[in-house]
Amino acid sequence: MCDLSDRYRKEDEARGEARGFIKGRAKEIICFAKDINYTYEETKARLKQRLNINDDEAENYMKLYWDEK
Repeated sequence: MCDLSDRYRKEDEARGEARGFIKGRAKEIICFAKDINYTYEETKARLKQRLNINDDEAENYMKLYWDEK
């Protein structure tokens, strides 16, 4: 049973690391897009393209980081 719980723990850690990586990339893309004067919608489209995410995920990242200074 320990082997199974270890496997699930490791899988959860890997998923968490992947989410953290994507979240960091989203922030970088949004900050850069703002620096070069992309609009909100242009930036959101770029996020979807670069991170291969759906519209809802892109919108969530935009809400998190668009107004951040």
